[in-house]
Amino acid sequence: MKLCFPSVTIEDFDFEADWLVKALDSETHRVLFEGQGKNAELEMTIDYQANPKDFEELSIGELVQLPKELFLEAEEEPFQPICEPF
Repeated sequence: MKLCFPSVTIEDFDFEADWLVKALDSETHRVLFEGQGKNAELEMTIDYQANPKDFEELSIGELVQLPKELFLEAEEEPFQPICEPF
């Protein structure tokens, strides 16, 4: 697993830190979050189109906890060409 922030290692990331709701876009249901503490220089946009009820509960300036799974991505496997002998 790797972080969705390429410039940050898992060891340097604080999964327990709060995230500040920095901006809400009611047309697209996207939310811009700003990291706090060790994550202070990070921002993340999350699409809430599939969860309009959760979107409505958020407000600018609110500190929230985000699930760890949002920050992790599966490692990409190296390309393996399929070769067939003639």
